[in-house]
Amino acid sequence: MTQAVKNVPFWIYGLYLLLTITNVSSAELELTASEIEFIKNHPIITLGTDKSWEPYVITSDNGIISGYDSEILNKINQITGANFQLTLGNWSEMQEAAKARRIDGLSTGAAIPERLSYLNFSFPYLTLQKSVFVALGNPAQIQDAQSLIDKTVVIQKGNLSDIELVKQFDGVKVLFVDTVTELLSAVSSGRADATFGNGATLYLANKLGMPYLQTAFHLDQKLDLVMGVRNDWPEAISILNKGLTAIPQHEKIAIQTRWFSLSAPENNNAEPEGNIKLSKGEQKLLKELGQFTLCAEEEWAPFISFTRKKHSGIISDVLTLIGEKLGTEIQLNNSGNWHQTLEALKTGQCDAVVPIAQTQARKKFLDFSNPIFTSPIVLVTRQDQLFVPDIAKLKDNPISVIRSSAVHDLLKQNYPDMNIQTTDSISEALKDVTQEKLFGYIDSYEAIAHHINSGQFVSLKVSSTLPMNYPLSVGFQKGMRQYIPLFNKAIYSVTKEEFTAITNRWVGVRYDKPVNYWMFFWAVVGGLILMGLLIYRNRVISSYNSKLMNLNELLAKQATTDHLTGLSNRYLINQEMEKAIASASRYETPLALILFDLDLFKQINDQFGHQAGDAVLQEVSQLLISESRQADTLGRWGGEEFIMLCPHTDLNGAKLIANKICESTKAKKYSVDFPITFSAGATVYIQGESHHELIKRVDDALYQAKNSGRDKIVSL
Repeated sequence: MTQAVKNVPFWIYGLYLLLTITNVSSAELELTASEIEFIKNHPIITLGTDKSWEPYVITSDNGIISGYDSEILNKINQITGANFQLTLGNWSEMQEAAKARRIDGLSTGAAIPERLSYLNFSFPYLTLQKSVFVALGNPAQIQDAQSLIDKTVVIQKGNLSDIELVKQFDGVKVLFVDTVTELLSAVSSGRADATFGNGATLYLANKLGMPYLQTAFHLDQKLDLVMGVRNDWPEAISILNKGLTAIPQHEKIAIQTRWFSLSAPENNNAEPEGNIKLSKGEQKLLKELGQFTLCAEEEWAPFISFTRKKHSGIISDVLTLIGEKLGTEIQLNNSGNWHQTLEALKTGQCDAVVPIAQTQARKKFLDFSNPIFTSPIVLVTRQDQLFVPDIAKLKDNPISVIRSSAVHDLLKQNYPDMNIQTTDSISEALKDVTQEKLFGYIDSYEAIAHHINSGQFVSLKVSSTLPMNYPLSVGFQKGMRQYIPLFNKAIYSVTKEEFTAITNRWVGVRYDKPVNYWMFFWAVVGGLILMGLLIYRNRVISSYNSKLMNLNELLAKQATTDHLTGLSNRYLINQEMEKAIASASRYETPLALILFDLDLFKQINDQFGHQAGDAVLQEVSQLLISESRQADTLGRWGGEEFIMLCPHTDLNGAKLIANKICESTKAKKYSVDFPITFSAGATVYIQGESHHELIKRVDDALYQAKNSGRDKIVSL
């Protein structure tokens, strides 16, 4: 696993590439007569690499080799008809074997000058950023090349490019080890301060049960991986290069995405939705911990509530499900009100706190999981108050929030002139609003709705929705960050059906008051006396009011809903996108956008009729609803295009979501006998851009996907 260094004689390598370049089309590959003869005379061409270099190469218990290199070579074999095979061992031994012609070449290598004496090099088949990796928490405070002075860098023996690279850093001590496992152990245990790595380093550390590394800083150098074949076989390297050139770029991207992520699969078999496949390293982490101890406040219904000596609510139920998926116990401790909960966390009484929203202040002492639940933030006032379009204009009116809450921090930051008062109890704050001691109270929509629906505060209403929301996560102590990928994996595995079942148990519950039958009797008598005089008029008014209400509801729905699929229409998606961009810009959180297009949809309409085409659109819409997450905004963009807005999602996450939906679309049975597939474009919001620029980029990505053969995903 080495890196091309800058001192490769440019004219030698350039001349070699020039001589081996052939005009190859991905649609039709032309081999020369000598290349065809070579393949016939060499039924197997063996390339060696290091057995520990996952995810480039992965060996199963039965000896089957998979991984990035294996998949690239399989593609080359399919295209060219050659048979390049991998053999695994110690990297130093593999180099000696290639030099002695016991094997035919090397994979996962670099164009090192020392190897030119016995190898020809292919075009680069993978380029990764070279970085410096350190132990979690960066105990040596390594931030740049200057801070590596007097530090120890660990390097695997035989890694010629890293040996050359470390010479560029003055005053660095070098520790040599035999294997990657020893290398990672040296950094995580403190025997070494740093090591060089790339996009596969964190994956491998996690796989080996040592997920205790982090990136310190990126280097200017890139890792250009090439394959090398013995230099007395020029036909072999020519065939390799033609095969590499013929692999479409989108397929290379898909292969790279499949293997280079922290949770990359150990094989190509996708796990069923809702199941979690834990690596041996992840299982070891959970076993060492025993159980998670989480602090949770006593009362923030419907998210969390402590009654009968146990917690309940939306977050509690989701955490129970996460514990089951991880196969570990999650213990929730009652830590009092929210202010007391934060104090309990800071004094080390628990591993993490839940539910909690991420803020700049909290990032100083906590690391956060992905959001479990995202809730709108609203203002509640008395019924006699008018709708408030801009809460910035309420600076003279007393507004209450929970003390030490994320809302408190957000309001102070964004509305410094607002008259904010704090409380430890939602019920007390709502009571003060009812009694006109306060103008209003600001909190999560679900929390406020829960108290209003209980019947205690029927004189209150929601008067404004703030341009921000509550992304509720698990906040971990700084020493617990190695468990965050596990929680994120479990959160992602919670299906929409499971989440809906949980929220339905807690949101929108009706509370019926007992009936006072004596008062009811006299009310009926009084009503009967007046009924004869008012019945006709009341019926007419009731009829008009009912029709007016239904008409207003219908108009509101038509204005924001696509009538065929029931999804949000373009108008509503544009509104939601502007809100999401404002939130992502303000809190510097990732925001992804995915645009799907049904392939060959015109053929469905032509072959089966427009009614059948409409049925397919409805079926696909239901599939998209079932596959989307609770926080996502899904809509019909127009025609056969569908759009998905994914908050708190980076580009890798967007590609995973798009791939999952595309695969589910292909697997589903439809009402027409026709293969249904999606092409998709994915992108992420760039700070400062408009929603029009974001839409243009995702549209460009979709256009590239459609032009590259359909049933493809392209990200920009």
